[in-house]
Amino acid sequence: MKSFLFIFIVLTSGFSPASDIGNDIAALIRSGNASQLSNYFSNNVDLTVLGKEEMYSKAQAEQILRNFFSKNPPRSFNLKHHSSNPTAAQYGIGTYINTSNARFRIYFLIKKIGNQSFIQQFSIEPEI
Repeated sequence: MKSFLFIFIVLTSGFSPASDIGNDIAALIRSGNASQLSNYFSNNVDLTVLGKEEMYSKAQAEQILRNFFSKNPPRSFNLKHHSSNPTAAQYGIGTYINTSNARFRIYFLIKKIGNQSFIQQFSIEPEI
């Protein structure tokens, strides 16, 4: 169900240049910086890493991403699709390549809470 919601948001939000937050998040993924990336997480994050999906606290999600980046050091991250509509949910979809040339599809969903935007959903899956 969450996948259908994500696809609906992607299809209805349109494609436009990434906002600063999207570019910031992409840069942190590129550098494999789980600590700084977690600063953008909401208090609870729907995190999927290699098929394991769970709702985690910000601290737990940071540790899981730190472990992923440790096992899969970044070579590159190319943000392929993104939105920057400040009144709607924002998203980013890209390809992460580790130093062993394994490819992963990463997507993140950002929602605005009050005056701040937070990552609500983050997913890393092998790219097919």
